[in-house]
Amino acid sequence: MRQALAPDHYETAGPQEAPSLEDAFSEHDAFFGVARAHGPADLFLRALLVAEIDTALDLARTASSLSPAERSTLVSGGSALLCHRRARHGSGNLVRPPEDRTAPPADEHTAQLRWKSGHRLFFAHLQAITVTCGCAVHARTAAEQAAYLEYTVLFCTSAALAMRHAADFAPELYVRSIRPTMTPPHVGSGFSGLQTRDHYYLVQSLDSLGTRLLPDVVGGTTYRKFEEALERLYAAHVHVCRRFGGDTNASLRMEASKEDSGTTGAERARQYAGLRVRKLGGRRSAA
Repeated sequence: MRQALAPDHYETAGPQEAPSLEDAFSEHDAFFGVARAHGPADLFLRALLVAEIDTALDLARTASSLSPAERSTLVSGGSALLCHRRARHGSGNLVRPPEDRTAPPADEHTAQLRWKSGHRLFFAHLQAITVTCGCAVHARTAAEQAAYLEYTVLFCTSAALAMRHAADFAPELYVRSIRPTMTPPHVGSGFSGLQTRDHYYLVQSLDSLGTRLLPDVVGGTTYRKFEEALERLYAAHVHVCRRFGGDTNASLRMEASKEDSGTTGAERARQYAGLRVRKLGGRRSAA
């Protein structure tokens, strides 16, 4: 991925996880069918395209509430990065979503497929956000930084759509078929999105972003677009919580900790989202 975007701008860095954190990451990866590997930039691009193809096949198999434009955005990230690498633009998506068609409602099996494949695409988009943020930080000019942030906006938007897509099936299917698989003995107690490895590194990247961009970028239009896209990304998580009963119920993690604060899962997700977005916005105000 670094070679595809900016071979001399981006540096890999990050602390080693403690064993307990690594165990949580590994459990989360195993549940969603994620395999981790190290390799050249092409490996990431191929994985992203595979995730997009998987999503396009799912869209062809089962009806979607996303608009045609949203479905196109959902599967366009890999094409955008390949166009960047080849220094040519406007070539269109390599992965095209299917046209609107009549499809039967999702059953338990197709709901499981959508939940997991949608999350895998979401994870790939989170990786892309982290890398494009890093490219922006290490770019040499304000124009280059803003250009990389445009890619970050694209992936924030597509990640939000991936989250909505992953939950795009009847709530009763979640209650009956999916939620039980995220409880013991299938996984450890308190299974949570906080175990998402890619979000862990994304948060680290966001924590340093606002202080390391040039002032003209932090105060500019592209950065504001990035903040808005990040808000939409976290709002999509709240949407999923609410869709599957989070307005009245606690999350699996809250249930496992026996927390009795009167806070629902959706409210906790809103609090967390607000914290992340306010922290980033505060840096822009300070700059």
